[in-house]
Amino acid sequence: MTNLMLMMLRKIIYYSSAFSPRSEKAVMGSYENQFSDNAKYLYIHWQQTQFIRAIWISGNPEVIAALHKRGFEAYHRRSFLGLFHCLTAKYYFYNSYIGDINQNLAKGAIKVNLWHGSPLKKIEFDITSGPLTHTFQASNSINKLTNSLRYHQQHIKPDIMLSPSPMMDKLFMSAFRLSDKQMLRSGNPRTDYHKRYPEQKLSFTNLFNHHFDKVIMYAPTWKLQTTKYHQTNLQAKSHLTEDKNEINLYDVAFNWKVLSEHLTINNQLFLIRLDANEAQLKSEFNQYPNIVDISQWQDIYPNMHEVDLLITDQSSLCIDFLLNQTPTLFYIPSDIEKLMPKKESSQESYTDNYDYVDTLPLYGNDKAVKVSSFEALLMKLESDESFYISAKLSQKYKQLCNLFWSEYACDAFDVIEKQIIKRTDKTYRHHLP
Repeated sequence: MTNLMLMMLRKIIYYSSAFSPRSEKAVMGSYENQFSDNAKYLYIHWQQTQFIRAIWISGNPEVIAALHKRGFEAYHRRSFLGLFHCLTAKYYFYNSYIGDINQNLAKGAIKVNLWHGSPLKKIEFDITSGPLTHTFQASNSINKLTNSLRYHQQHIKPDIMLSPSPMMDKLFMSAFRLSDKQMLRSGNPRTDYHKRYPEQKLSFTNLFNHHFDKVIMYAPTWKLQTTKYHQTNLQAKSHLTEDKNEINLYDVAFNWKVLSEHLTINNQLFLIRLDANEAQLKSEFNQYPNIVDISQWQDIYPNMHEVDLLITDQSSLCIDFLLNQTPTLFYIPSDIEKLMPKKESSQESYTDNYDYVDTLPLYGNDKAVKVSSFEALLMKLESDESFYISAKLSQKYKQLCNLFWSEYACDAFDVIEKQIIKRTDKTYRHHLP
């Protein structure tokens, strides 16, 4: 009963916030209190242009301190000024949900969901299997009301979303239950930023004090790095973790010693970007020369132009890499599927993709860009052909780019400033209270 009362109180506070007067300023934030993704690049852009007063909101004191050190305005979401600005800002710009900023005080603001990816796997209200199903799906009106109370921020619709193509319009409209009037044709701040500020791109050579002939990035999406060991599974024995009850699936997918030797001989750098929940594996990867875990980096966008090859199973990052025409290899080891336990209601489906994915050029079932064993992957890395897009595949890459990024001339910053904030005067200067 106490939890129900707290959830109802949250709703009351949320709807009451609609009556607060709001001024011409923007509060911004990112998932898990990070400083990352689209909201980050929009915020940095506005710090440089002073187009509007932009305020970063976070629950991480270290993030706030780092922004203060750069001379930027930022507050803890539970501080007096943090609460004040969340209650009085006209605009909310966030990467996932209003809780990136403040899920209780956003009702009267214009809520702009910048979203953090391009959906290949089902998202939000399109999810029909896995642990998130009960968050979005309801069998009756009572369950729908309960879900709205329990999963408050997930059920708050944004007022506006950016979309780079008609295909993405349909996906976002379905997943977030929006109308076409709420979609704005636009690029993303994270991919537009370094077009506008090319001098802020970073170099791996400077970062590592060494020039590599090729830079390879590995970005997997399967987040279960361990799975329960079954005594009958003899193949699993050689990959047991220290507790003797779980298997490190990355040790099944890669022979790290052999990979490192190959990379060293060929002067190649292998970057690994895992999910934040797998940060504990960092020491295991970093013991091998030329293999570097970058999971703790805010993002890869300042360095993206120097990546020569992307390896993933199905990260939506491959869609952003299309803009650079970066070759992609899809690595889904067959051994992993053998070791994964049977699907259970508590586990997210590994292959719960949108139906359209199987029909996409390259991303569907094109064997030319797919490998299912470490040996085959190593052979790809030994071939120069893997590091450029051949004439045979070039047209397919262009088709993909047109599907996801059609009319890409729409610069995200111009769209947001002219169509959402509806101002073109960039001489605005804010003053702190």
